[in-house]
Amino acid sequence: MSSYLVDVVERKEVHLVGLAIKESLNKVMETKIGGKLRKELERRQSEVENRTGSGMYLIQIYPQDGHWTPDVPYRHIFAYEVESFARIPGDMVSYTLPAGRFIKVVHKGAESQIGDTYDFINQTYGVRPIDIEYWNDIHTLENEDNQIDIYVPR
Repeated sequence: MSSYLVDVVERKEVHLVGLAIKESLNKVMETKIGGKLRKELERRQSEVENRTGSGMYLIQIYPQDGHWTPDVPYRHIFAYEVESFARIPGDMVSYTLPAGRFIKVVHKGAESQIGDTYDFINQTYGVRPIDIEYWNDIHTLENEDNQIDIYVPR
């Protein structure tokens, strides 16, 4: 069973380096490519220079026309925060999350139950350009006491 807490927060600009794909939600769920990319990035974390902390981000950038459905491809970035951009491996990407005000929704429970939290977010906040997930420890994602921070721009 999942539960969530909601707060409004100001976030600083965050520089990220990691792996990216453009795929639909349904295809990501079907192929489990997200989990594969998460594990690949963790395996290659030593290649990410100037990395800060051990947590990992998932940035989901939706089509700007607002016509997103689970069958429409969009950009997924699995990344680590870095102090600054240094040498970026050729098959990785850099991305800067802008500073600003965000709604922080804390999903508590297994990652496999996060759909309930996104149903709440979608019903409450509607269409948005981006979702940001922060996983403190990718090894505990299926634990009942797991916590995933989700940031929605406001």
